[in-house]
Amino acid sequence: MRKIITHSIVVLFAVWFFQSGVKLPKESDADFHINAFATLPVKYDGRKKPLDTLARNFLTILSDKQTVRVDGKRVSAVQWMLDNIAGRPEALDYKVFRIENMDVLSSLGLEERKGFRYSYREIVPKIGNLESASRSAYGKAEKQRDLYDKQIIKTANKFYLYQNIMSSFEDPTFIPKEQLMSTAQRYMQLEGFSIPLAIPPHSGDPRWRPLMSSLLAGPMTKPDPVAVKFAAMLNAYRDGNVALFNSAVAEYEALVRAENPAALKKLSFEIFYNRLGAFMKAAELYLLVFIISCFGWLARKRGPIDAALALMVCAFIPHTFAIIARCFLSGYPPVTNLYSSAIFIGWAAVLAGIVLEAVYRKAEGMGNLVGGIAGFVTLLIAHFLAGDGDTMEQMRAVLDTRFWLATHVITVTLGYMATFVTGTLGVFYIVSGLFTKRLDEQTNENMYRMMYGTTCFALLLSFVGTVLGGLWADDSWGRFWGWDPKENGALLIVLWTAIMLHARTGKMVSNRGFAVMAVTGNIVTAWSWFGVNQLSVGLHSYGFTQSATFWLLVFVGTQLAIVGLGLLPSKVWRSGQ
Repeated sequence: MRKIITHSIVVLFAVWFFQSGVKLPKESDADFHINAFATLPVKYDGRKKPLDTLARNFLTILSDKQTVRVDGKRVSAVQWMLDNIAGRPEALDYKVFRIENMDVLSSLGLEERKGFRYSYREIVPKIGNLESASRSAYGKAEKQRDLYDKQIIKTANKFYLYQNIMSSFEDPTFIPKEQLMSTAQRYMQLEGFSIPLAIPPHSGDPRWRPLMSSLLAGPMTKPDPVAVKFAAMLNAYRDGNVALFNSAVAEYEALVRAENPAALKKLSFEIFYNRLGAFMKAAELYLLVFIISCFGWLARKRGPIDAALALMVCAFIPHTFAIIARCFLSGYPPVTNLYSSAIFIGWAAVLAGIVLEAVYRKAEGMGNLVGGIAGFVTLLIAHFLAGDGDTMEQMRAVLDTRFWLATHVITVTLGYMATFVTGTLGVFYIVSGLFTKRLDEQTNENMYRMMYGTTCFALLLSFVGTVLGGLWADDSWGRFWGWDPKENGALLIVLWTAIMLHARTGKMVSNRGFAVMAVTGNIVTAWSWFGVNQLSVGLHSYGFTQSATFWLLVFVGTQLAIVGLGLLPSKVWRSGQ
């Protein structure tokens, strides 16, 4: 009865936690129907999405957040965007540009403030300085750019992106000509930046078009009637006419629904997916699972361990739902980029933790510890990777094949997962043996068996995934193996896991030595997963992100430190070896 009550409380808490913030706020006839506006379709970066998603992604790029704080109140991303594209003057005072480099702030004449966020109106007086500095930075070779050059380019890109998107919706006079960044515009166009296409196909016209170009018709043609409806919404909102705005939104939605009724249903589901925020909520619960499991494992209490397992399963279910939802919305298998690989590795690691907890009951919570910390860390990594915008962008042509994405990519990603699970077990083995007396003979053997079993899976999955990758390379590029850095990284995982198994079978290492090798495997896998992308060379380098280099080096440093601890003499281990 005690276990039933405990599990019931855990489940109810998880349900309450995930449903919070999902329900849309009620809007009366006296309110602007912003929820209905948020479902309207737009095409950007090759994908059809609701305006809610465009606003969230856009604001995340500028501010690293999906809400804006104005006068102590939180303004949603879609309302912030509506204020901007409708041309409300106060929108230029919203502090959304995150600039954290001191040298960039100094060159723009801005003072350091809490949160490092600044408004468009604050930056405009220094537009000349920003343009000249970005022009100088762009003129340098990429390897010659210092930190200031990279940060000034980042700031200029944000500023121009804002101008680019706003001018596609609003009358160009909204942003005076002298405030436009002509130099940045030229570079941004070279880098493939596009503008939102807000007017969907209709009346036999298959094209998506920007709002302003549809309104500014030539002398022999009339403005697009659908674009006129959209502009009427913006004008009514700018003028504060609630009734006119709501009726215009309803008429426009009916017009779009008549052309493609299924599309709006999918967009409404995407808004639900956005509001659910399943990944970050799951990350918070996984951290709680880890904390509870640490207490239960150290104290040898079965109650906290069982409660943590129930909580981990409750977090795993919406985690799974969110991955399936991404597949439905994007039309691709679950792994297509670094962001999706992080959430998928986390999902698989949590599943592995649940399986370990079920198979090795005598391990007393070790599966919870692995699933909890792996789920939390990978989803935290995914959160930071989401700062570049839409995480469900269209694939490059050479990668746009569902078959290979569903076979090679998933298999090799599961190989990453298995090696990380093994390495995480190795970390717990070393830390618990060195600093606690918890690593007794039975626990020692159970942890070794878990490490050995997951290493076998890692070798199998990595080998099969690498072979499938060679077949894909032969199909796409006409060669099975080209010693590309990514291919070398995949081969390193196969070789290292094989070395681990041979070393143990040949009795060259004991349980502790195997744990040390497992932690070293974390470094090998992190290099294959993230490291090769930082080289910016090779046909596989599709996920470069500057911030990843620093954190990759931090991760490698911590793993090397743990390896060093694992090699300390047995007499300093509290558990003894």
